[in-house]
Amino acid sequence: MRTRARAVALASTIALLAQGGCKPLATQAPQDGDAPLRLVVLVVIDQWPTWGFEARRDLYAHGLKRMMDEGVVYPEAEYPYVITFTAPGHATLGTGAPPSSTGIVANGWWRREQGRERQAEADDTVTILPLPGRSSEGIEGASGAPLRVDGIADVLRRETGGKARSVVIGGKARAACLVAGRRPDVALWYEPKLVGMTSSTAYGDELPAWALTLDRERPVAPYLDDVWTTDDAALLRTRTGIPDDAAGEGAEHGLGITFPYALASSTSPAKALRATPFLDRIEVDAAVAAVTGEQLGADDIADLLVVSLSAHDFVGHNWGQESWEMIEHERALDRELGRLLSFLDERVGADRYAVLVTSDHGATPVIERGRHPGARRIPPAELEAAAEEAAATVLGPGDWVAALSSAMVYLSPAALARAPRDRDAALAAITARLSTIPNIARVIALDTLPSSCAGLDELTTRACLTRFAGETGDLLVIPTDGSLITSYTTGTSHDAPSADTRLVPLLVRIPGSSLTPRPISILSVAPTLATLLR
Repeated sequence: MRTRARAVALASTIALLAQGGCKPLATQAPQDGDAPLRLVVLVVIDQWPTWGFEARRDLYAHGLKRMMDEGVVYPEAEYPYVITFTAPGHATLGTGAPPSSTGIVANGWWRREQGRERQAEADDTVTILPLPGRSSEGIEGASGAPLRVDGIADVLRRETGGKARSVVIGGKARAACLVAGRRPDVALWYEPKLVGMTSSTAYGDELPAWALTLDRERPVAPYLDDVWTTDDAALLRTRTGIPDDAAGEGAEHGLGITFPYALASSTSPAKALRATPFLDRIEVDAAVAAVTGEQLGADDIADLLVVSLSAHDFVGHNWGQESWEMIEHERALDRELGRLLSFLDERVGADRYAVLVTSDHGATPVIERGRHPGARRIPPAELEAAAEEAAATVLGPGDWVAALSSAMVYLSPAALARAPRDRDAALAAITARLSTIPNIARVIALDTLPSSCAGLDELTTRACLTRFAGETGDLLVIPTDGSLITSYTTGTSHDAPSADTRLVPLLVRIPGSSLTPRPISILSVAPTLATLLR
């Protein structure tokens, strides 16, 4: 039975995790007399836009169908900021705060003090843990330390005195390190260079015994000789209305653009694996092992499990949301989610765990498919060259632009050292020049935005909620809907703040709760998790 002291203590969790001003979807957890929740689960399907969900939801037959049948569907949960990428999305899900509070402004961005671009999760104070017979030397350290605010796992540990456990399983380091806070008890992710699931010293000096057992008994390496194929090409052809080798699709790592996909024939099987359903299977195996090994849901102090299914994003980037590959992948993902839920039924009890399934961002349709006429892929080099030329008209010849990173222009140290009047004139010239480039919708000077984001127009508000002093650039470049700022010549991404990228589905299954579908902010997810963990 839950104690009053625990409920009062965890009330602070809700307050902390409502930094974005959003209330939890569920106003209370099961009360005394009801069977208390033993486990709260968050599943993140990377790059799952509302428009893709709506197009395919009738095909779901297993875990996703069960979530819809037994829970509530919020079809348009909205991300309120501009740069809709994996790292800021996961950070927001775990903290209830936008990038302007978390400090996680993109997947990677230019670090002025280091003079180079770094990944969001980069941490030079930790090392990646090796796996038996595989060295982690040369792999960049990763952790949740770059987060500027606590997340749900941090407060859960503090308020329960470590009695509640928090475990994260991810297909990417940035997802696993950022989605639950600075330091969940366990964070495990797939590392291609190790061909296995690993972690860093931020979470312990060695991997949990159950993780090593999993690596030994269910190794990843055999998947590198596996083949991903489909058993229903007719379904894929009919549902997409396009051929398997449709225009605009990519062939990253030499995988090709048609079924079947033999990993062994790719240029990098361990990396190519991430764009197949095999990664989801590996992650669900790890989640099952974690529930058993960490004794999650074994008592009446609710634990937290987060599973970030990353393969969905790799499939989307390479072949697009509208592709044969995406439908085939989601069919497999649906089965894997069903397997996880069935395991939790047996291990924890169907009425003793709650599940939220959502995404970290949406996706832009593949340009060649014509959903946004006139859209194009805008090379970052084109924008950087234009910015440099514009700055030179004011400052003279020189190196005035340090980088065009994650759609942000960063001035060089030389430009920043100029008198404020000259610097402002250079930024104005760059803004004017970039605004004339085809498919650029707007250029926003981030440092001129007010400290409060209230009272601004919609797009400026989103930019304001993205800005974090010292991390974001001087200017933010926003493409028109359907266009992308990318160096890739095929596939797609999700950097334009359109409805395509900022709206995602949220499926909520809470035993004994009655919820009503309505428009919501994704900032409600963390407060909801906190409420359920009370």
